[in-house]
Amino acid sequence: MLLPYTTLIVALLAGGGVDRVPGGSALRPSAPQHTSRFAFRSEPPISEVRVGDPAPNFAYQGFDGRWARLHHLVDQGPVLLLLGLSEPQMATLERERDGLLGLGVIPVAIVDRTPGQARSLVRRLGLRFTVLADSRLVIASQFNATDLGRVTPSWFVVDARLRVRALSRGRVPSEDYVRLCARALALPMPGGLVQTSR
Repeated sequence: MLLPYTTLIVALLAGGGVDRVPGGSALRPSAPQHTSRFAFRSEPPISEVRVGDPAPNFAYQGFDGRWARLHHLVDQGPVLLLLGLSEPQMATLERERDGLLGLGVIPVAIVDRTPGQARSLVRRLGLRFTVLADSRLVIASQFNATDLGRVTPSWFVVDARLRVRALSRGRVPSEDYVRLCARALALPMPGGLVQTSR
């Protein structure tokens, strides 16, 4: 079921990834990590995320205080993750939100802000899509979307199997997220045309 209302999700700590299943090449999400503000569990080594790779199954804490992982979002449908968006790009994503949800894709913006700043941004811009606060750049680092301690504008399309189907680092499109996702996921565009991935 798609999220029909504004969801503000606060990513206070994030971690995890995927583990290899002993004796096979299949992947499964790693077990949740229980951490406090001051005790951090060591993270698995970060490796470059490429098209076809499993997406880092990062953990986040929701506005209700419950912990979840990326796979909980993906259970609702493919996800478009966007990092390093400017406020005008956030407004564009908001305008395209309904088209993305109509395609079955959940838009998720990951912002380099504290939880309080993220809440203010959501209210001020009237955002109705999922926003994750990542002030420590933990999520951005897992997606190799940082450079010299700053977020690199990037986007990732993650399918229902938690696989990265398309990505770009260094820039995000100024518009037409629906077409981008349809092409990456080989889904029909509104009007019946099927976009094929390269």
